[in-house]
Amino acid sequence: MSTRADATEEGFWGDVDGDVARQRYRTLVNTIDDGIYQLDAEGNFVAVNEVIVELTGYARDELVGEHVSLVLDDDDIETIQDEIHTQLKAGGTDIATFELGIQTAGGDTVPCELRVNLLVADGEFEGTIGVARELTERQQRRKTLDSARESHRSVRNVLDEANIGVFVLDENFDVAWIDETVEEYFGLDRSEVVGRDKRALIEETVKDRVADPDRFADTVLPTYDDNADSERFECRIVGDNELDLEERWLEHHSKPIESGQYDGGRIELYYDITDRKESEGALQESRAEFQSLVDAVEEYAIFRLDADGHVVSWNSGAKRIKGYDCDEILGEHFSTFYTDEDREAGVPERNLERALEDGSVEDEGWRVREDGRQFWANVTITPISDDDGTHSGYLKVTRDMTDWREREQELESELQRLFGRISDAFYAVDEEFRFTHVNERAEELLQHSEDDLLGERLWDVFPDLTDLDEVWDAFHTALEQQEATSYELYYDTLDFWVEANLYPSETGISVYFRDVTERKEREQYLEDAKAQLEAATEAGAVGTWEWKIDEDRFVTGASFARTFGVDPDAAREGVSLERILSSIHEADRDRVERKIQEAVESGGEYEEEYRVWNADGELRWVVGRGHVECDDDGNPVAFPGALADITERKQAELELEKQQRQLETLFQVLPVGAVVADADGSLIRANETAREIWGGDVFDAESVEEYEKYSAVWAETGEPVEPEDWTMYQVLQGEEVTEPNIYEIETFDDEQRIIMEHGMPVRDAGGNVSRAVVTLTDITERREYERQLETLMDNVPGMVYRCRNDRSWPMEFVSDACREITGYDPESLETGDVSYGDDVVLEDDREEVWEEVQQSLAERDTFSVAYRIETADGERRWVRSHGRGIFDDDGTPVTLEGIISDITERKRLEIELRESNERLEQFAYAASHDLQEPLRMVTSYLQLLERRYGDELDEDGEEFIGFAVDGAERMRAMIDALLEYSRVETRGESFEPIDLDEVLTDAVEDLQLQIEESDAEITSEQLPDVMGDASQVRQVFQNLLSNAITYSGDDLPCVHVDAKSQGGQWVISVHDDGIGIDPEDQERIFSVFDRLHSHEEHEGTGIGLALCERIVERHDGEIWVESNPGDGSTFSFTLPAAE
Repeated sequence: MSTRADATEEGFWGDVDGDVARQRYRTLVNTIDDGIYQLDAEGNFVAVNEVIVELTGYARDELVGEHVSLVLDDDDIETIQDEIHTQLKAGGTDIATFELGIQTAGGDTVPCELRVNLLVADGEFEGTIGVARELTERQQRRKTLDSARESHRSVRNVLDEANIGVFVLDENFDVAWIDETVEEYFGLDRSEVVGRDKRALIEETVKDRVADPDRFADTVLPTYDDNADSERFECRIVGDNELDLEERWLEHHSKPIESGQYDGGRIELYYDITDRKESEGALQESRAEFQSLVDAVEEYAIFRLDADGHVVSWNSGAKRIKGYDCDEILGEHFSTFYTDEDREAGVPERNLERALEDGSVEDEGWRVREDGRQFWANVTITPISDDDGTHSGYLKVTRDMTDWREREQELESELQRLFGRISDAFYAVDEEFRFTHVNERAEELLQHSEDDLLGERLWDVFPDLTDLDEVWDAFHTALEQQEATSYELYYDTLDFWVEANLYPSETGISVYFRDVTERKEREQYLEDAKAQLEAATEAGAVGTWEWKIDEDRFVTGASFARTFGVDPDAAREGVSLERILSSIHEADRDRVERKIQEAVESGGEYEEEYRVWNADGELRWVVGRGHVECDDDGNPVAFPGALADITERKQAELELEKQQRQLETLFQVLPVGAVVADADGSLIRANETAREIWGGDVFDAESVEEYEKYSAVWAETGEPVEPEDWTMYQVLQGEEVTEPNIYEIETFDDEQRIIMEHGMPVRDAGGNVSRAVVTLTDITERREYERQLETLMDNVPGMVYRCRNDRSWPMEFVSDACREITGYDPESLETGDVSYGDDVVLEDDREEVWEEVQQSLAERDTFSVAYRIETADGERRWVRSHGRGIFDDDGTPVTLEGIISDITERKRLEIELRESNERLEQFAYAASHDLQEPLRMVTSYLQLLERRYGDELDEDGEEFIGFAVDGAERMRAMIDALLEYSRVETRGESFEPIDLDEVLTDAVEDLQLQIEESDAEITSEQLPDVMGDASQVRQVFQNLLSNAITYSGDDLPCVHVDAKSQGGQWVISVHDDGIGIDPEDQERIFSVFDRLHSHEEHEGTGIGLALCERIVERHDGEIWVESNPGDGSTFSFTLPAAE
């Protein structure tokens, strides 16, 4: 029997008239136990049999003419209509079978099997004839039917709530069904698409809506060939106003359908990931902007550290200053840049701890370059935190301040702030693997105190380590081959992943190790994240729920259950809302609960993002979307919704926020100005330092042309700076300005400044410049200082130098005077091609120079040492080095700086003077010796004349002889004094510590007769010990005291002696209250034989003060007088303090 309305076969009743045929037909229909019905093309009942009447509970006349929706659910009707539409497109004649529920007049649902046949006449659809059969085991089937309907509705809700586009393909890969979202995404019409071959649909329509059509087709079409694997990729829909298409990014998920009506077909899901892609794009732009800003600052090493102090980023300034390439230093601990002494003292770790405590730390100190050379660094360390406040690392800015350190004496006082503690665990073992040292972190990780471990063998404390080949081999290889080794493994006994690095020595092994469990867990998470997504509604980490509000029964799918750590079987039956809320992060829980309550109270929509702990204990970001369904009275009864995992998107957003915070932190801590411009030249951002440099918030230019308001000239030429001359313009053209531009600007607060600018472009994915970053450094003071320094260097009478405290005196800096003094170029000494200590200093003088300098350094004193050098052309010269030492924190002299002067001519004059003095002394001795004899003869004969002829002489004769004898005696005294004066340098004793109190006492005893005769009073304070010749110092005291008594005037002589310290010497003063000395005569009194009074007024040779001066000068001292006539006199002289 044909099922078509136009069938021509007559085998059943074709031999009777119409009335008989109709009667037979009715009899047949009523005789069949199944329900039979007929619908017209609009779905209205045309005819039903008694079984249908009985099954539905409606009377025949209540059914005929009514729409089939009277007894069928809307979802079931839509399913049947989709099948009819598919068969009409394909021209098929198959009978379609459905399992569904018929709604009775009494409100019950009867599970039935419905078989539907199409009525087609002359190619036109006229309706359907169907058979409805009630299924057995009614109650069980009804429950199954309800569950199926619920699942179908849930799937539709998921797709609608989550905006997921769906293609369902049958086993021939014809389109069986699409949802409204796919229609919106691809600009399709369901009525024109359902029933078409998906391959043809792609080639003819779909691929042209995608940005890369060929790649899209080449990716999707092969999945239909074997239909074995899942597929996932991203594509971009091209916006089209005529098709009402929005530009958006989609993520495609597809997999085979392995059961059910469309077994052998395929399901394709499309997720809108536009927000995520925008976040990723913004993140990339922010990263590029951040890196460009960092790379633009070449004067500074700017890099990031992780929370443990390891380098995780590196800029060009860091490479220039520290000498490391990026791939060499990434992952290394930043203590690499510190000196050995600082590392041993724990300076790097304390710096990190102080930065955390104070929010930032700045210090200065010696750092080490890659080639081992040291430089003086200014360092700023600022901690960085994640969005939730968790400390994630540090931003470190380092500036090479070596030149400033060397040139400015005020930078002698180091400003380091030392803090921190070692973050890695450390222990040491000897050659027998016995513990010799254990730090606090190691005690914590090893779960043993240092006292418990010291002296114990590693293998005895942890015997199971002998079974771990990696550990055993690492220790024995390190000790036996003296090679550094390492291992990484999970150690069950201590229950954590350990990363250990072993460094051997001749006496044992130093072991640095860390707990890297969190890192390993992150690595495992990344591996797990590669797993295939769940199929169909589980694909894309999407889950569904329906909360039966009155029953407080929260029913979810398996994916949702796993996301919330709920048993999937229990979730299918339903759990309480409280159980679901308990899995939400406690910081988000109250907010989510409040939003749910607001949706229930308003009967409206719900959407919220929050964090949830899943079954594996991982914290995931999800977005929940749903709505509240109410009954006819407006009471909330159900709350269906869908859940999507947005962890990747949130991580991108959080990373973007983190980068933005880091950029903001960099803006705030950079000691230079920073300005950012858009691609069109408009200035969009500037930090406070830039505003301070330019004198206000003036960075509002909206184009390059508006740069003309910034007044400047080129610092070197004085030529005006045009808008196109600014560094910002050059960078916007794609240049990387690493060689700085230097301008002299007129600021907006009417100041003149000199600035230095660097710049770097920020490029988008296509390589085009999207932004420009320029840094500004105010070098006004530096330029002025450099000019002053150049002037000073040009006028310093000698070679300015800085060298390391080493016997070879390796030079770090020498001034241009080096050529004049040594004959060598400064560069040859600074690079070490010429060694000052080995090639320039004369070999015979090297040891004496070293010992004299070291002795001064040991006393923390400046040094002044004379020695000989050999110039580049072989000439020998005398030089004197004046300098001082620069000491580290331990007080060790590491560097010397000073001036070396050529004293060759002075030495020549000293030698000539010394030879002249020697000849003069020889002459004086000879002259005095030769003069003594005739004087003695004159005196003797005068005395003989007086004795023999005295009685014959008159009074005048005797007076004349007296004058002659007195003159001869005075001549002899003068000759003796002159002889004593000439022998001060040659006949003096060597210097030694002397007690001035004792010397003064001896001098007073020598003058006892004069003191008694004049009734003089001599007083003194306690005098110090000095270095000198006791006999000569006594002579000074004796001469000064004698003069004070002699020139006391009419009053009784009162003389007072005291002393005061002055640097490394003592000032000794002799005060009297005598007649005083006119200021005009005070220079004369120290000249030989130059007297202010006649012999008749005051006796004396006129050489006493000259002798005092020469004795004091022999002691490298000075002597002077302070006096006025009638006010007495104070004679002062200096002597070196005793060592």
